[in-house]
Amino acid sequence: MLSLGVLVLGSFLIFTSFTKVPSKEQTAGLANDVSDFLAATKIKELNNPYCGIGGELWQQGYITNEDNSLLQQIGEFYYRYKKTNDAQFLTIAEKCVINVTADLIPPQYKFEFWIDNVLLHPSSPTQQHIYSKGNTSILLPSKKIAYGILDQDLFGPYEVEILIWQ
Repeated sequence: MLSLGVLVLGSFLIFTSFTKVPSKEQTAGLANDVSDFLAATKIKELNNPYCGIGGELWQQGYITNEDNSLLQQIGEFYYRYKKTNDAQFLTIAEKCVINVTADLIPPQYKFEFWIDNVLLHPSSPTQQHIYSKGNTSILLPSKKIAYGILDQDLFGPYEVEILIWQ
């Protein structure tokens, strides 16, 4: 009985000592799912108090086209920033990214959102963020193109890249 207890306890300790290594497939799937969600979801389909129909940005007049996808809307904010050099549009775009991805990305993952080689989120990365990105074993990007029409002006194409790691 004593030797059986030692074997069970030993087996338990051995099997619980293995750490879970992040899966490349999970990270890649998450990166692709987030970028696909941003590219496919229209403003009118979004139930979000900040970026959705009737939300804060809608009421303030920053969002006017309900048929824009989230990615197009973020691209539109970036276009307005480039056209006016007004940094508030980058802030609005970052808040939009934060709001729509809050429930999509699990807390154990970190991510960056780049548009046209400009880091949109996080706008001011912490040392911990930079360290975790440099020391992760799996960091996978997902890329899309953002473009659209604003006031009869074509904007884009802007390369959008989402980097996700654990």
